[in-house]
Amino acid sequence: MKQTTPAQKGLLTGALMIAASLFSLYVLKNPVESYFQYIIYSIFCFGIVFSMVVYYRTATDKKSFANFFSIGFKTFVVVSLLMAAFAFVYFSFNTEFRDKQIAENSRLLILQGNHLPKEIKDQEALQKKVFLTMMISISIFRYLILGALITVIAAGFLSKKNLGDG
Repeated sequence: MKQTTPAQKGLLTGALMIAASLFSLYVLKNPVESYFQYIIYSIFCFGIVFSMVVYYRTATDKKSFANFFSIGFKTFVVVSLLMAAFAFVYFSFNTEFRDKQIAENSRLLILQGNHLPKEIKDQEALQKKVFLTMMISISIFRYLILGALITVIAAGFLSKKNLGDG
């Protein structure tokens, strides 16, 4: 039986995360920023660690931190790309979130009392223009940072455990 690659495990993990996101948004009717995000992050963490543990159990040679990090990296980069694509599609078709964010920002600017109506309208136009790019950037940054952190911790743990096996 052919082993799955870290990228394939990343595709599976990303697909599960997207399915969980869609379930949260459309079945449970949760807002974009809900506590259900922790379940999605848990799937992400599990996918990365699972990929590294499978490598730990199947490879017969001594594995170094770099080997483990490489496996985790290949997994989380694929997931990050999938989640960025999901963010692009979701926020392109669901502009309610964008409009609520812009309205809340405008409300806060009005409450400050030191902005002219034209400044507020210009700010709204700018936010509409950059919103999609900003959300995709945040998604990529979030998953890359979290993925790197999880990978470093798991690689450190598994490479130390590997040294103790011999």
